[in-house]
Amino acid sequence: MPSNHHQQFWLGLHLIPNFGVAKLSRLLTHFDSAEALWLEPDSGIMRLGMPPALLRQFCAARRNIDLTRELDRVARAGASLITLEDDAYPRLLRTLPDRPILLYIRGASALGNESSLAVVGTRKASRYGRDVAFQLSSQLAGQGVTIISGMAHGIDAAAHRGALDAGGKTIAVVATGIDRVYPREHVELAENIAASGAIITEMPLGAKPLGKNFPQRNRIISGLSLGVLVAEAPIKSGALNTVSHAIDQGRDVFAVPHNIFSLSGGGGNILIQEGAKLVASVADIFEELQVTRLDVETRSRAQEIQPANDTEDLILQQLSADPVHVDFIVRQTELPTATVTSTLTMLELKGLAESAGPMQYCRAR
Repeated sequence: MPSNHHQQFWLGLHLIPNFGVAKLSRLLTHFDSAEALWLEPDSGIMRLGMPPALLRQFCAARRNIDLTRELDRVARAGASLITLEDDAYPRLLRTLPDRPILLYIRGASALGNESSLAVVGTRKASRYGRDVAFQLSSQLAGQGVTIISGMAHGIDAAAHRGALDAGGKTIAVVATGIDRVYPREHVELAENIAASGAIITEMPLGAKPLGKNFPQRNRIISGLSLGVLVAEAPIKSGALNTVSHAIDQGRDVFAVPHNIFSLSGGGGNILIQEGAKLVASVADIFEELQVTRLDVETRSRAQEIQPANDTEDLILQQLSADPVHVDFIVRQTELPTATVTSTLTMLELKGLAESAGPMQYCRAR
């Protein structure tokens, strides 16, 4: 018997229209397995104590689903399945009452039970927010923590890239079919995530990025994780929907403090006021989660390359995550403008500084 024999029945149940997790779970309570439910005659289904019209709809839809064809479509999409019947189903997710009955997965890594943290935030992230997500995710992944996010623009993308930069593992939970990449600009990022981690979804093949799918997706992001870190989010943000799920699931909530004059991070500040753990460094996260750090070497070029002389060191001291103008550096260092600009160019080539606009520079993340 092929190893995916049982998976075809879970897939069939998953594809029945208008039968979400709650309704399917209710039906499954009457049977020992998904196979038994799928093979039950219509007469038996009609006695299961749910509205007759709903049960007739179930029976009619079941007859129109070709299990072999649907399994073949999954394989042609380069994906595999994990069902509630599989040992590989994530332990943390399994404990949830609204856990998905089936996950599509594409990638090099199984969904293990290792330490994991969700990093979420706004799509319209500031440079500060992107740097926070990148650096914290890189440091966490370098210590063996799996980074979970949603592969959206802004904070999500920065979190995934930070984990990849550290040579760590990251998992993207998406709100589309596994055969789609959204947003399209993240095709390369998706390939990189799949090469060392995984992309997962409960949405069927071909599912489009509809608005209603994202809140449903968010419960999986938090459900896979020991906690949720909000790197940057406005007061009204989809990231706060993930936090709501995390609270319901008993997960820890973390937030990075933000400039009070900037609206892009107001949601994180409010979370801190309401009891979220303030994060100023990865040590705050490890302390709260009591996760054992792994001695994994990071590969940050900014740590490997040092200033070559006192001039480079002096100018580098003037740089931070916030961009500053060349004129400011000239005033602070009392060095000639030509010396400052040429040195900044050298620091940029070394990966220690970045151009942030005309005559503006900041530290490289």
